Amino acid sequence: MERHPSILHGKDCRAIEILMEVHCENLDSPFILDCTSNVGTMWKSCGHKPSVKSDIVPSHPIDVCSDFMAMPFRSSIFDVVVFDPPHLPTHAASANSSGMWKERYGITESGEGREGDDVSGMFEPALMEIRRVLKDGGICLAKIADQVHNHRFQWQMCDLVMAARKIGLTPCDLLIKMDPAQGNLKSSKWRSVRHLRKAHSYWVVLRNSRRCERRRA
Repeated sequence: MERHPSILHGKDCRAIEILMEVHCENLDSPFILDCTSNVGTMWKSCGHKPSVKSDIVPSHPIDVCSDFMAMPFRSSIFDVVVFDPPHLPTHAASANSSGMWKERYGITESGEGREGDDVSGMFEPALMEIRRVLKDGGICLAKIADQVHNHRFQWQMCDLVMAARKIGLTPCDLLIKMDPAQGNLKSSKWRSVRHLRKAHSYWVVLRNSRRCERRRA
């Protein structure tokens, strides 16, 4: 097996392929749930495809409409769950915001944990559900991005790892993905920012086991 570097200059589909190759115990015919499918962009040109596509927004091309904090699936059936929660500022945070994220990602202002400014409160209940539907030794591939909002850096990757440990999932690995197609920031709003530019996201591997590495075939 090729030993891949921990930093990927590429797309999400390649990140999924690498992490599946290294960590999935049933690589020949994995039963995969994408519980935050949206329009399925990350699966384009990917060597693996989700067996079940689920999302809270019913207008997306999905198989099941469900909240990832209360999924309608039997326990212990999936080899892999892909989890890409919203990590964007709330659509109402700026008076000039288009509000497009509200419809696309189910972000609300209701106080139920989907406000977008800080979605870390969703991690523990979501991961409890993910652990429930994963087989023993199965993995969750979680895509997470830290963000700067309202003058605070929000360490969402750290919050995810701590929530996973709390409910009994084992954090196994981390891949940092930098998208080479990411454009330059041209908005005048960025001229007064006092943080480094965030050009990366994380893919975190969480295993439903007390082990970190996968079991040998």
